[in-house]
Amino acid sequence: MRWVTYLSPSGGGERAGALDDGDVLGTPDQRGLADLLAAGPQELNRAHERAVDAPIEIIVELEARMCPPVRPTALVPVRAGERLWEIPPEQVTGVDDPVLRTARVAQVGVAAVAGAEDGSAAFTPACLWTDTDGLPVQLSLGPVLTTADELDGAAVEVAAFVADDEVAHGTVEPDQGWLASGPGRLRALLPLSTPPLEENDELFVEFGPLGEFEVRVGAQA
Repeated sequence: MRWVTYLSPSGGGERAGALDDGDVLGTPDQRGLADLLAAGPQELNRAHERAVDAPIEIIVELEARMCPPVRPTALVPVRAGERLWEIPPEQVTGVDDPVLRTARVAQVGVAAVAGAEDGSAAFTPACLWTDTDGLPVQLSLGPVLTTADELDGAAVEVAAFVADDEVAHGTVEPDQGWLASGPGRLRALLPLSTPPLEENDELFVEFGPLGEFEVRVGAQA
């Protein structure tokens, strides 16, 4: 299953939606994706069926305003190379949110969300932005949250581009190591790093089956 959390144009609030053939299908369920994952795979499946069978609204994916798939309520452990950070919830944003003008380097990889039992239930693209001092200023998540069964343990190939030039390339193993068994209900493993970026640089990242995103440093909308 592939999910997003989007800003509902009818109610103005955040709502979980199932992705289906290029459309976002708003689920009638009032729970967010973090709660649905914590409730277990059967509840997630039921919510998906309700979204497909009786969506509360239908939005073309490219026209939907994406939010972080899950909003953390505790510090988010993030590992990038040999460095480990704990990112406060207020620094977590979606890929449709502005990237701060102070951001200079992007650490790119995958975030895992725990389910009702041990292990990761779903994965989403992740990008940690650091400033000129190498300190984290923002963690972008999304836009798509993909359940673990869709990956079947396969490695996720990640490639980052700036102005059509590839600046980073690597893989993330979703079912091994720190990403699979690390701390926290939400955690990110970010093995790729871009060179220093400037304001208005556009970063495009491909995540294979997890999708893609494009953001501009310092963009205000």
